[in-house]
Amino acid sequence: MENPIIQYSIIILYFSFIIIKGISKSRNIKDDEDFLVAGRNIGWFLLMATMGATVIGGGASIGSIAKTYEWGIIMVLVTTGWYFQFMFSAKYIAPYFREKELYTVAGFFGKRFDDKNRFVAFVLSLIFSVGVLGAQLVAFGKIINSMMPEIQYTYAVIIGGIIVITYSTAGGLLAVIYTDVYQFIILIGGFIFTVIMILPDMAAHSSEILNELPETFFQIDGGKGWLFLVSTFLAFLLGETFAPGYATRFCVGRNIKELKKGIFRAGLFLLLVFPLIIFIISTYARYSFPDIDPSHALPQTILKLHNPYVSGIIIAALMSAVMSSADSILNSTTAIFTKDLYEEYLSKRGTDPKKGLRIARMSSIILGIIGISLALILPDIIDLLLLTYSLWAPSVILPIIVGAMYKKKSPELNTTIFITMVGAIVLTIFYMSFFNTEFLQPSVFGVFCSLIIFSFSTMIIKPKLTVK
Repeated sequence: MENPIIQYSIIILYFSFIIIKGISKSRNIKDDEDFLVAGRNIGWFLLMATMGATVIGGGASIGSIAKTYEWGIIMVLVTTGWYFQFMFSAKYIAPYFREKELYTVAGFFGKRFDDKNRFVAFVLSLIFSVGVLGAQLVAFGKIINSMMPEIQYTYAVIIGGIIVITYSTAGGLLAVIYTDVYQFIILIGGFIFTVIMILPDMAAHSSEILNELPETFFQIDGGKGWLFLVSTFLAFLLGETFAPGYATRFCVGRNIKELKKGIFRAGLFLLLVFPLIIFIISTYARYSFPDIDPSHALPQTILKLHNPYVSGIIIAALMSAVMSSADSILNSTTAIFTKDLYEEYLSKRGTDPKKGLRIARMSSIILGIIGISLALILPDIIDLLLLTYSLWAPSVILPIIVGAMYKKKSPELNTTIFITMVGAIVLTIFYMSFFNTEFLQPSVFGVFCSLIIFSFSTMIIKPKLTVK
């Protein structure tokens, strides 16, 4: 790269700023509630920014550009499912989490159903969160190594992990949210600036782009058929719905009105802005570099700009994308460990808030080190991540919707939910092992199974369901 000193300077300044800002929030942390849910005092704009930064992490930015480079416009369309689930959650699910002053998804199951359902949700949440944390650090290492080859993957993972652990452990979710705001602004600004830089070249070669790119690139179904389009859209809609990193943010709003406004506007803003950005960059990369590995589409586009200031900002933006997801998942994993494991199973109920804060900070460090270790030992952790993604939606979506929509608690409903969760997990694993096809995503298959199991169990067990 040209002028690496400029790029390094920009990146070092950026990370120094993030670390200082994150650590500065530690003085506002008095107990475990401040640490884990930011004192439940976050306004709508901060909530919108942190939700946005979390969803457009490494997978949603770098991964989406790679797949759009490969598939075309169909990828842009199916990923809108991410943003629609925000809008749904804002209206129907997040208010329940805030009203009941919850911390985690497993806490929801314990509050709404019973201990056996909580335990299943806890195990799934912990596996999901640790897997995602490791995967985000893998993404961080690979981004740095591809953009700056002189930095080895191992060192990149360790550096990124230490930065995230440092400010997340010092300032908890409050630090995560405030750093997410800066990272969201840098990320969106960096991508918009990239689009501005490449648009003149695209306009000058518009006819060549239309003629040289395959026809399927611009087809709504990508030449894969409508079944694939619908199934993949549903996979994005359902796959991360109520994921631990999002659920933690359902608990932090200053009030329910601010909470709903922040989450809904995050989904709406990203729906209107991000798909267009992804498609423009991907189209430019496909035309300019037709034969590269799709995962190199974004790095190659940035390198072609030949501007050390721009590339430094964009590299910082890409790091922001991954770190905003990594810090969020580290915080939610800490909440799971502290509230769902330590306080629920390893200590007496009613842990002192000061002691809870010490446990939370220790957990954050330990879990961060585990995430770094996974990224170093299992760089292909994506396979585990895909498995946990596929099991998350079938096991938790329907129970959470039922729990939020219906007000009566009963042993019969608890049993019905338990059968639904376990049955959906077993059938999804069976499908993935023997019948998995790209035309019906495992998470979608599993959610349909959960609907069927719940319906039949309801007819047999007959729980009383009263709509709120």
